[in-house]
Amino acid sequence: MVWISPQQKYRQIKYACYDASQKEHFCKPDENWGAFTAKECEKVISLSKQIKPSKPTVDGKIKPEFRQVSAWGVSYSESTRWLWEKLVNSVKYANSKWWNYDIYGIVDRLNLLCYEASNNQTSIQDHYNKHIDNGEIHYYRKISISVQLSDPQDYEGSELKLYTQREAEKLPKARGTMVLFPSFILHEVTPIIKGKRWALICWVCGPQFR
Repeated sequence: MVWISPQQKYRQIKYACYDASQKEHFCKPDENWGAFTAKECEKVISLSKQIKPSKPTVDGKIKPEFRQVSAWGVSYSESTRWLWEKLVNSVKYANSKWWNYDIYGIVDRLNLLCYEASNNQTSIQDHYNKHIDNGEIHYYRKISISVQLSDPQDYEGSELKLYTQREAEKLPKARGTMVLFPSFILHEVTPIIKGKRWALICWVCGPQFR
């Protein structure tokens, strides 16, 4: 028997990123992709004034000891079309370059999140324990997207951490940065200590991995 090592066509990187600290990671005029500008971040945050907030669940149940954060579900509409298109355009490029997964697109609502220190109780702070985004219930999730909407100077804690090995990945977090990663990667959002952190998250879906 002869073992043949397959040729790697796509680099299966741990995460992709449109880093808002890098000028080349922003779109060109008349295009819609890449890192978010400060004005776009504010525009997304302002959606919280138009939508009723909700408490996110874990496996269909509210579990503050595992996840506590304020959330707003953002549906597709004429006013949010630019936002959906920016996310879809961005993931198309990242997926074609790095992963080449079979994907359909974003099929669930976007999630606008706010981790706020003033919500902290003595035993529970806004956070999200270690987890993965796909599994038995959400098997169709393939790529997770997280957009940093707040200036990192405005808060302490609330760090997005990806675990592809023993130590967590150090992620860029300039305001407007978009991080994309396979939904099977273990990750967490650490407890917020001070201030307020806004983020936008969503999942790109497709047929089951095979």
